[in-house]
Amino acid sequence: MKNLSAVLILSVGVVMGAALVVACSDDSPTDADAAVCDCPAAEPPLAGRIVHVRLTEVLTAGGGGIAGANCPAGSIIIGGACEVQAPDAKILLMESRFVGDRQLGCRWSTEAATVDNMGTADAICLIPAP
Repeated sequence: MKNLSAVLILSVGVVMGAALVVACSDDSPTDADAAVCDCPAAEPPLAGRIVHVRLTEVLTAGGGGIAGANCPAGSIIIGGACEVQAPDAKILLMESRFVGDRQLGCRWSTEAATVDNMGTADAICLIPAP
């Protein structure tokens, strides 16, 4: 008797589980889960919406220099880099930061440098979807 009731309970559980899976799947004949899709329209592809903006400034030996790359109006800065044209261990990057939501600012120290160089601020910007 114990085996019969255990088999009966197990069978009922399997049938109920299968019914739940079928009722909530995308292929069910009815909307048993009553889910309504109120999702916003899909975001357009990123191709053509990510732009790079570069600004290069002279880094004078014995002093310093700054450069700031501004993203186009309405866009958002999502990354960037500060670079030196010719590698020089005597030029130090003192600051690299986002200024607001549209600019990357770079500041170098060239106090120990003996020759001028070029510093570049390179901002990566995302143009919003139309």
